[in-house]
Order: sequence, then structure tokens, then C-alpha cells
Amino acid sequence: MQLVGYIDPDDAHNFSMLGEFIMALDFGKKADVFFIDRSVNNLPYNFIANLVKLGKHLFFDGYVNWESGSWSEIAKYASESGSIIHFGHTLYNKPLFTSAIHLVKRPRLIKIEKYCLAPKSGEFSMWLFNHLFQEIDLVLRVMNNPIRSIHARPMFLFGTQTDLLNIQIEFANDAVAVVNLGRAIEPNTHNFQIYQQDKLFSIDFQQNQLFEFRAANNLQQLTLAEELDLESPDDSLHSNLVKIERTIMLFDVWKMELRNFIENIEKNLTPMSHIDHVQNTAEVCEQIIEKIQRKYQEV
Repeated sequence: MQLVGYIDPDDAHNFSMLGEFIMALDFGKKADVFFIDRSVNNLPYNFIANLVKLGKHLFFDGYVNWESGSWSEIAKYASESGSIIHFGHTLYNKPLFTSAIHLVKRPRLIKIEKYCLAPKSGEFSMWLFNHLFQEIDLVLRVMNNPIRSIHARPMFLFGTQTDLLNIQIEFANDAVAVVNLGRAIEPNTHNFQIYQQDKLFSIDFQQNQLFEFRAANNLQQLTLAEELDLESPDDSLHSNLVKIERTIMLFDVWKMELRNFIENIEKNLTPMSHIDHVQNTAEVCEQIIEKIQRKYQEV
């Protein structure tokens, strides 16, 4: 693979007098593989769609905030042209979560807590994408079950801004995900907890740590109804629980991503993070936004 050049969609010189971006057909003649950097602010949908129609292979550095219908069209074009669309540099592909997901079996409850500043007026949709899109992606993949219902509401604790967003997602198998996001959370908090029948996995994205909690007596079941104090200073969460720090499988994320991307192209394989994931997550985020904005117009 050889680099032949780059183009900046944020540069006004790359637009015509009518405001149209450079033609994908002309640019597509120069390369077969395109990398889309996450720092790009204005990514023209039609340009990307035309590249996919031409059968070009795309590597996205992270997710892009397009509506689910747009991703559905891109998926259709990719299926017809054989284009490989790979999403890299996501939470799911990183060593911490890769190490955790191999341990999880039949999750029953997921709890997420994440600190972030409150959204500005009129920017709720972008705020949700920037701070929660990847976490919702993780929830959908870990649960791997159809969604039964979604409940979401903002809480205005310190003024007119959304200080805390609470989301509950119920799945067809009765499993539940509970998400709390906002500035009412302890600063620097970014925790992802997965409960199953006999174990609890605590993933701290901020500290890059993975802990497993299991019953000291193997005959005892970990009771989800009992609230566990994860802030316990002496690391003793509960008298019948044992805390184990799990080893994280370290690897160079970019080397792995690029190696997998090339292999996906050569062997026509499905990427670990692909277009179905971003489309499914976009659909859930759109439902959350619709539920909130319908009831709370001030966000």
C-alpha cells in the first residue's frame, strides 16, 4: 500500500462555485483505498457515497455522525460494489475492551457512568454523539439482543442545561442497560460495569483498568439486587466477593487496525467494527434524541 496524496474537505478551495465538493469520479481514479481522519469537520456525504459506489475501500478513523438512513444507503452501495468499510480507533477495538469482552458470558445488567460538560442550547444531538455514541455501540454488542424499549430523560439540577442524562434500555431477554451521563457525575469518571449471573466486570476507561468481582463461594450467586460499593477504600466491596485485577492484552492498536483492514480487503472479510454497528447505534441514538426533544423542547 502506497500513499499517493490527500485532500482536505474543510478547505474551501476544494469546492466549486456552486458549493459542490470535488468530484469523487476524478479523485477516485487516483487511489483504491481512502482513509478518513476524525479531525475532518465537513465530510460531504455524496462524495463518500460515490467512492463506495466506485468500489473504493474506506477506513474511518472513528465514527461519523450521520443519520441511520444515510448509513443504510452506504451499506446498500457497499454490498453492490464490494467496498470494504472499516471503522477503526473505536472503544470496542482497543486493548481494554478487547480483553474484557472475552470474559463476558450472558450479561444481565450494564451500568455506565460518564462525566462530561452539559450540552449547549441546540447542540444536544452532537453532544450525545460525541460523548455517548461509542458507549451505546458497546452496549448493543455486549447484549447482542433485540431492544424491547428505551426510556430517556434529562435532569436539570443546576440550571436550564442538561446536567444529567439518564437512559434505560431494556432488551428482549430481560437484560437491562442503565446509562448516566453529564456533569452531575464525579469528574474524570468513565466506568462501564457488566453484571452476569456469577460475576461483575468493572471497566475503568479513565484509568485503563479491568477488574473482575466474583463470589468467594462458588456455590453462591452474585446478587444483582445488592448494590456494590465500587468506591470502597479498602477494596472490600462485599463480604462474599473477591476482587481480581485482570491483565490487559497490550497491542499496538493502529498496527492491528491497519493489518486487519488490509486482510479484510484481500480476503473480502467483514471488519471487526463495520457499517452495521454504526447504523444500529445511530438508530438507537435517534430514538433517544426523539424521546427527549419531544418532551423536553428546551434541550
